[in-house]
Amino acid sequence: PGDIWTANCHKCTCTAAKAVDCKPKECPSAPTCKTGERLVKFKANDTCCEIGYCEPRTCLFNNTEYEIGASFDDPSNPCVSYSCHSSGVIAAVQDCPKQSWCAEEDRVYDSNKCCYTCNTNCRSSLVNVTVKYSGCQKRLEMAKCVGECKNTVKYNYRIFQLTNSCLCCQEDKYEFREVFLDCPNGSTMPYRYRHTTACACLDMCHQSASSTVS
Repeated sequence: PGDIWTANCHKCTCTAAKAVDCKPKECPSAPTCKTGERLVKFKANDTCCEIGYCEPRTCLFNNTEYEIGASFDDPSNPCVSYSCHSSGVIAAVQDCPKQSWCAEEDRVYDSNKCCYTCNTNCRSSLVNVTVKYSGCQKRLEMAKCVGECKNTVKYNYRIFQLTNSCLCCQEDKYEFREVFLDCPNGSTMPYRYRHTTACACLDMCHQSASSTVS
């Protein structure tokens, strides 16, 4: 009587009545992990109790582990950036607004090697213009778009054939400016006009009315 031993993950005792009293072995409670951590379970040395510990959650991407909150890129796809969250990897695609197609040798990429501008001689050029309105006038310096754009050929999936893209050097951005016109009686008249601030090689079907104000 009084002997204690462990068998099949049970703690057994020999009672005074010379009977065996066995109860399941008590195991320590698993730790409670904080947000951003995960519980890793494993068997203790005696293989009876499953215990565990907390470790930071990670995201596995291209055989590399990243901690929660980390941001990373994929060199093979510079237009997509990734971030590691508790729910997994979240991808964000970089937008390249108003990007016109041009041959690879004419592309000038940004620092991320994703978006590009086309290296053409399309540019704005200042010209002097005399504006006349209601008998008043003023000599203004305005901008016009000059230069040539390279035309390209691409496949049109809508009509199932190759089509030529007719690119023209057109106004891409503009702003409104205000001046005062000089009148014959010595007075002045306020006058508001549209001034081109940027030019780009655009599809000739897209008129300057669709330009954006800078």
